[in-house]
Amino acid sequence: MSNKLFIVCPFSCVEGKLKRKYGSNVFFVSCPGAVIPYNDNLFIEVLKDEIIRNNINTVYFVNDTNSRIISSIIQNENLFGLDAEYLIQNIYNKAYPISLKGRSIRYQQFKLAECIVHNQKDDFLTNGVFTDLIIDEKIMVKSLVISSSMQLIKESRIASSVKIAYEL
Repeated sequence: MSNKLFIVCPFSCVEGKLKRKYGSNVFFVSCPGAVIPYNDNLFIEVLKDEIIRNNINTVYFVNDTNSRIISSIIQNENLFGLDAEYLIQNIYNKAYPISLKGRSIRYQQFKLAECIVHNQKDDFLTNGVFTDLIIDEKIMVKSLVISSSMQLIKESRIASSVKIAYEL
C-alpha cells in the first residue's frame, strides 16, 4: 500500500484537491506555511509516530500560491509573528533581488511557494531529526506547489530520499 503524507498550511485548504489527485490513502499534517516547527519536541514526536503508524512511504511538502502568508510577505503587509512567517520572509528577502524583482505578483507567489517547499524538503532531509526514519522506512520526500489561479499542481522533478548516513 502506498501511503502519502502531505504537510500543508492550515490556511491553504488544499486537502480536497490533493485527495482527488492522489486518492484516499493520504494523510495530512498542518503547520503554518507548511513549515515544520523543529523546536516543538512534542510535534516532532507525534509526526514521527504518525509516519510509522500509517506506513508512510512518501512525504510531500505542499504550498499554495494563494497562501495568506505568502501574499502578506510579497505585499509587505503586517505579519502575525509566527516563526514560519519569519522563515518565509527570509527566503523571500534572499530570492527577491536575484529572481523576483520586477516580476508579476503571480510569478512571485509561485516562485516563493516553490522556494518554501524546497527549503522545507531540504531541512527535513538534512536536519538529523528524521534521517534515521527516512533511511529505515525508505521514505521518499517530495514537494508540491498548487496554483488554483493557474489550475496547476507542480510536483518536484527530483524525489529525494536519504540513502546513506555516516556516523562520526
